[in-house]
Amino acid sequence: MDRPPAPAPRRRAWHRTLHGLRARPRLLGSAAAGLLVYWLLPATPAVHAAPRTLLAWNAGALLYLALVAFMAQHADLESMRRRALREDEGRFVVLVLVVAAAAAVLLAVASQLAAAKDLQGALHRLHVALAALTVATSWFFTQTLFALHYAHDFYAARARHGADPLQFPGTPDPGYGDFFYFACVIGTSGQTADVAFATSALRRVGTLHCVLAFFFNTTLLALAINIAAGLL
Repeated sequence: MDRPPAPAPRRRAWHRTLHGLRARPRLLGSAAAGLLVYWLLPATPAVHAAPRTLLAWNAGALLYLALVAFMAQHADLESMRRRALREDEGRFVVLVLVVAAAAAVLLAVASQLAAAKDLQGALHRLHVALAALTVATSWFFTQTLFALHYAHDFYAARARHGADPLQFPGTPDPGYGDFFYFACVIGTSGQTADVAFATSALRRVGTLHCVLAFFFNTTLLALAINIAAGLL
């Protein structure tokens, strides 16, 4: 009897991505909440596509940040190891997809600011405030995703009895706060400060993080100048 053909690489990658998303209930739940907010908001001349998108994004991103903060506060080393193994599959693809979504939201911010120029009074200030909030949530959301990626790579390697891919001086068992610190250092300066990469695989992720941080921060600076100009 002939064996069934092996799934194509593209199909296997798609299955890994779907499995990776299913293993992340906080991310999926937050995305669903954002879509629900977008669907519930009325499509009116005052609330067109850009503000609806930004309101939905902020709802989902803030919910995700709150859920991750709660998880991190109650995490111990054993739960971090279990979570790292559970969310190991498709982690890089999920990271790239979500960061791409965060970058796309910045385009909606630019559209929002362009629309705000034609508004006056309180409505103008509300549009600018929404753009500023979106810039902040997008930055924190992106750094949180990278922090979780670093944490899961670190503890997945330990669970498989491999070498630690990151070296934290004086901290043999880093917590989520340590990884968030590391992600924020790269996200603000493109440097690693006192933490060192120890594997080539994670250096590649760090390189992607540094490149994204450069373009993200350059875009944020331009948007911040635009926001400040809009308030004058």
